[in-house]
Amino acid sequence: MKNSLSDHWCRQLGKRFIVAGLFVSLLSTGLHAEDKKPAPKKKVKITFDEHIKPIFRAKCFACHNTDKKASGLDLTNYTGLMQGGAAGESLEPGDADGSYLYMLVTHESEPFMPPKSDKLPDKDLALIKAWIDGGAPENAGSKVVIKKPKFDFALKGASSGKPQGPPPMPPRMSLEPVVHTSLGTAVTALATNPWSPLAAVAGQKQILLYNTKTLELLGVLPFPEGFPQVLKFSRNGSLLLAGGGRAGASGRVVVWDVKTGKRLFTVGDELDSVLCADISSDQRFIALGSPSRVIRVYSTSTGELAYEIRKHTDWMTSLAFSPDSVLLCSGDRNGGAFVWEAATGSEYLTLKGHKGGITGISWRSDSNIVATSSEDQSVKLWELENGGNVKSWNAHNPGTSSIEFARDGRIVTCGRDRVTKIWDQAGKQLRALPAFADLAVSVTICDETNRVIAGDWTGKIKVWNAADGKEAGELTANPPQLSQRLTAATAALKSTQANHQKLLAVAQADKAAVAKVNADIVAAQKQQTDLQNKLNALNANLAASQKALTGAQGNAANSTKKIAAINAPLAAIKEAHAKANTISKKVAGDKDLAEAAAKLKAALDKRVAANTAEQKNLATHQATVKANQQKIAQYTPQIKQMTAALNAAKAKLAGLQKALKPATDKATASQNAANAAASAFTASQNQVKRWQAEIEFAKKFNETQASASK
Repeated sequence: MKNSLSDHWCRQLGKRFIVAGLFVSLLSTGLHAEDKKPAPKKKVKITFDEHIKPIFRAKCFACHNTDKKASGLDLTNYTGLMQGGAAGESLEPGDADGSYLYMLVTHESEPFMPPKSDKLPDKDLALIKAWIDGGAPENAGSKVVIKKPKFDFALKGASSGKPQGPPPMPPRMSLEPVVHTSLGTAVTALATNPWSPLAAVAGQKQILLYNTKTLELLGVLPFPEGFPQVLKFSRNGSLLLAGGGRAGASGRVVVWDVKTGKRLFTVGDELDSVLCADISSDQRFIALGSPSRVIRVYSTSTGELAYEIRKHTDWMTSLAFSPDSVLLCSGDRNGGAFVWEAATGSEYLTLKGHKGGITGISWRSDSNIVATSSEDQSVKLWELENGGNVKSWNAHNPGTSSIEFARDGRIVTCGRDRVTKIWDQAGKQLRALPAFADLAVSVTICDETNRVIAGDWTGKIKVWNAADGKEAGELTANPPQLSQRLTAATAALKSTQANHQKLLAVAQADKAAVAKVNADIVAAQKQQTDLQNKLNALNANLAASQKALTGAQGNAANSTKKIAAINAPLAAIKEAHAKANTISKKVAGDKDLAEAAAKLKAALDKRVAANTAEQKNLATHQATVKANQQKIAQYTPQIKQMTAALNAAKAKLAGLQKALKPATDKATASQNAANAAASAFTASQNQVKRWQAEIEFAKKFNETQASASK
């Protein structure tokens, strides 16, 4: 059987050897003035003794020496370097990028070296890379030998494709928890469906099903057997397996149909809790392990024990079928790891290398690689032809707690350092997610949503987007009872209602304030128009009065001139008339003298009449001047006051217009807040209705389940 399995793996695994001939020249060449061609570069052999040891002496010997072997690694001599340390071999001659030591010093993987320090200078890193790629010779006389080929980590195709039909998701189920406690406990198991956005979370006497997109609770599966210690979805996602029980008392494995939520069957009758279990992808076998150190494999068709494996020397901690159902890998608390033929239980390989308990086993989707994690901090990848350890790195200090392959070949881990990490298969850290407050104990990755889910010792479960590392939310293994949810939703409803009413009143007040500002603006605009019209009328009247004053003043001046012209000869005429009149009286009967006297009298009367008339005109013009002067004196302060009033009205209007935008913005913001509060209020109403409906549904669901079980 082993030969046939070897043929199987040989057909799937391609072998390729890396022949590395990369060297770095440390000598510079140049053209002499008289040379026509540049001198050829002289290749320098990079060696440990001459080039690398001085770098390690300056930066690494303090921690990695013969007396103080940090992580079991001695860098002071070539032999110690090549032997490696607690994480396994530190170098892969011919492949610097795949060498664990090189990833540490380039800070591509943790723990960064040198610790709490910057990376080595680029020239030193280049020298180390050239040395490793060149075969990592000890000295100038060493013969370069590529110790082993670089393993091809390319996926050879998943063992089974996506199943036909809609993705496996549960029907509507009861959300009533079996148990709710005031304090949470450690997250004992997590699992995600390979073909749907569905996560399973282990709780006390129950398994919680969540939608990994919305993070909503979809249902509760009772596990009266006790505490689930392991959760596994079948490879096609149609089944969910849970193993657990009561410590020191009993252990079982239960399987549910994901699409119906029905409990299909139970296998096992352990005297202690089941700690690890899995179902083969062809769904023929269920394997389980417990503190009894025995692997028991059951037939799903009969529920009977198919075979047992008694090889492990300590508690069973992890086991997993290969995706093609050909092999079964198992690990124990003592660091023992084995691969078995799944159909018969015959030993196929021993995976040697871990120095601490096995905490997790996960197969790559094409069944060509299996990954193991351990309390010794390390993650190891094994090829299944010869059981060779093709990759090893320290993932978490002081121990790695859980591991899982993603469908695309990425690896997720978590550990006692409280951190959850994403890796590529070369051991390069792709992302470290924010640390928990306590030890991280379980991790899984949802291939359908590309979300990483991990839980810690306190029961905290976080969900992150693997693409950017941002936290998407949290899940819980200890959800409140439906009555508690209803009570909380009712309280939230009262709170959101009060908040909505409060914010609605604020929004209405702000809206009224905007309306008032707009009304004030309209009134101010009218006032400004009225004042402008009055000012225009006053200015027009002033201009008319000033014009009339100027005309009247001109007319008065003309009248004064005329009066002066009239009055200028008047005294002489009076005197001449008086003389002529006297002479005429003395020479009585002189007709000529009488006529002359009469003419002078007529001229005098005419002048007097003209003077009287012009005096009258002058008085009229002077009255007009005075009247217009009075008008001007009246209009001037009125115009000043009107101008001041108009300017005040303009300032008031400008102030109102300036206040309109902030008032409008405030009203918009308060209305948005009121709308949000209304939405929250509606959501709270819906939540109350939802939990009322869920409580009613849970009653009917439990009644139906009870009837079906009779």
